[in-house]
Amino acid sequence: MNKIEPAGRRKALSRFLKYLSPYWGLFLVGLFAMLLATVARLSGPLILRALVDGAIPAGDTAGMIEYALLYLGIIVVMGALTFYQSTTIIRLGLNVVTAIKRDLFAHMLTLPVAYYDKHPVGELMARVENDTEKVKLLFSETGIMLIANAVYFIGMFAVFFSMDARIAALILIPSPILLAGFIFVFDRLRPLYEKSRRKYAEITAIATEFVQGIEVVQAFNRTEHAAARLEAASKEKLDAEIKAGMTEYTTMGFMSFLGGPLFIVLIVRLVAPGVFSGVLTVGTLLVFIEYGVRLFEPLFSIGENIRGIQQARVAMSRIFDIMDLPSEPAGEGVAPVFEREIEFRDVSFEYKPGETVLDRVSFTIRKGDTVALVGASGSGKTTTVSLLCRFYEATGGSILVDGVPLSSLSLQEWRREIGLVLQDIYLFPGTILENVRVYDESIAPDDAMDALRTVHAAGFVGRLPEGMGTTLHERGSNLSTGEKQLLSFARAVAFGADIVIMDEATASVDVATERLIQESLERLLEGRTAVIVAHRLSSILKADKILFFKDGRVIAQGSHDELVAALPEYRELVRLQFPDLETETEAIR
Repeated sequence: MNKIEPAGRRKALSRFLKYLSPYWGLFLVGLFAMLLATVARLSGPLILRALVDGAIPAGDTAGMIEYALLYLGIIVVMGALTFYQSTTIIRLGLNVVTAIKRDLFAHMLTLPVAYYDKHPVGELMARVENDTEKVKLLFSETGIMLIANAVYFIGMFAVFFSMDARIAALILIPSPILLAGFIFVFDRLRPLYEKSRRKYAEITAIATEFVQGIEVVQAFNRTEHAAARLEAASKEKLDAEIKAGMTEYTTMGFMSFLGGPLFIVLIVRLVAPGVFSGVLTVGTLLVFIEYGVRLFEPLFSIGENIRGIQQARVAMSRIFDIMDLPSEPAGEGVAPVFEREIEFRDVSFEYKPGETVLDRVSFTIRKGDTVALVGASGSGKTTTVSLLCRFYEATGGSILVDGVPLSSLSLQEWRREIGLVLQDIYLFPGTILENVRVYDESIAPDDAMDALRTVHAAGFVGRLPEGMGTTLHERGSNLSTGEKQLLSFARAVAFGADIVIMDEATASVDVATERLIQESLERLLEGRTAVIVAHRLSSILKADKILFFKDGRVIAQGSHDELVAALPEYRELVRLQFPDLETETEAIR
């Protein structure tokens, strides 16, 4: 479990109180209702004492009825106050946690891609949800109940001391010992509960992974493997929870026995002599017994409340750890001006120290040119376009836009210049219109339709039941792969990007669809700069420049004909993709 320094605790608490500050009114109202309910709980045994010591010996029937009605009234009032306090505090907790979740999600949207590379989405969502729920409990249940239990406990002893200080002191002696025991046990249980929470996140990540790939899992008969992985993680979670539960309930049961029957025997032993001697009344004995039965309920609850506060404290720290991660510098830097060229000058990159992905890569992209990146998988092509999009920062060398370092440009403004088309297309829940304009309502429906026409997607969209208003299934499962790819092209057109980056954008479409795309690309790329990563040479044969990547380096660059003549690896690639041609240069004709 994470160790939190005192300064870190104070900082986390201070930040959390800022979220609480708009709702102090709700907190104070809930606290006041809770205090009134606690006073009502304390007054019940005192009414019984007055009944036993006064009305019953005096044979005062009317008085007995009055005390009975008063007791009933207090029970009703206590229930009403408890209900009001609970609903108020729940509203408080929900308001605070909603604000935290809003800010947390907004911040997570600004984190660099590298962060998500290291954290599976399912695990991240489970962790965030679990931690925010712990914080919600702090104010909807844990924190307020700690105050209530402490007030109730102190109130009972205040009554004890008002009746007999000596007996009250004797009863008080074991209380801090039992409380220390509770805290000790819960401290020992903390690693088990932490393991259970980690396993919960792992289970969520596994389930998310296999549900997203359910077609592959079923097609390859790997359902048993998926179930076995989930069961293994679930079993570890179950083992941790069983161990924690057995330890907790065994300890709590033993302490409840000490604080229950044995404690009542102790009270009777201490109070009974005073009753027999006439120093104390039977009603006083009844109050001691009534409070004695309830005495360790708040004590047990205080121990659990402290555990809940510790969990919430750790959860707050983890939430704020995420919120403290540096965002991408979206609004910083100068506005980009791209009028001449983009230059990669001795650019190197490592995802992990010592594992070079790009090694001193140098090339130039002139404005208006189409530059293609080819080479074997893992040779550095996708990493190159990721650096151009500034999903990562180069670890060596520099990328220059008209001589200005890319790192000094406004990231937000730079990405507005780029239309990114990926092989693995993500479609959001919603309509085709919402996916084409990515929820940007400044793009009119007519402009979205024009974009669809440009990439020859208007035909299939028009055949759908509601046209652009057709709602897509999860990840666009009611569209073919080619249709989803066409929508991604339409996005780039709709946003009017000056630079179009296509990463394996035609790898998943059929030949007929690719021909449609080739026809639309000429219009799409007219007057624009294009960077195309492709395995299919048919999509880049007319590129102004082709860069051939191998082992993280550009080993050759030039036109199609130049590479065919000069580079055996490229010539072999052409031969494999165009086996029916007598000469490689016929591929471009």
